[in-house]
Amino acid sequence: MGILSVLSTVQILTIAIEIAVISTLYIFVFYIVFRRFKKKNKPPEKISETLEDDMTKESEMNYKEEYDRILKAVYDEHLYADQNLGRDSFAAQMNLSRHALNRIISSNTSGQSFPQRINTIRLEIACDLLRNKPAKPVGEIANEVGLTANNFHRLFRLQFGITPVQYRQEGTEKNGL
Repeated sequence: MGILSVLSTVQILTIAIEIAVISTLYIFVFYIVFRRFKKKNKPPEKISETLEDDMTKESEMNYKEEYDRILKAVYDEHLYADQNLGRDSFAAQMNLSRHALNRIISSNTSGQSFPQRINTIRLEIACDLLRNKPAKPVGEIANEVGLTANNFHRLFRLQFGITPVQYRQEGTEKNGL
């Protein structure tokens, strides 16, 4: 019986060593897979930094050219006057994807979105009309630039801190009219 107990002890030790080796291998494989998975799914530091890194001088120039083309269409075709002007339909009209339109507008306007840029254009044109057409009612000017009267007043006050009527009055007072 002494030999059998020695043999069984050796067998038990051999099995224990095999289990330890296999467990170590599994842990090692799991560690390697986990590290690779973690590296692949690491989020970028900041999206804006990633975009800036990807942009070259040539693409910046293309963005500027595309932005100029967009502005020309908005002004020349009076697209700003359309109250229903939508990002998707406008992007399709300009043969751009929605994503490309957003990127072009944002990179040329310090981060403005398409609707924000269109509203800025509308307000610029409205200011010109308020100064140069003093007899034209404010509601007509709002419609002419593609805004409802309520939105026009709200956006104007938000942008300039005064109402369109106050802006017109200040402009006529400065010009001595």
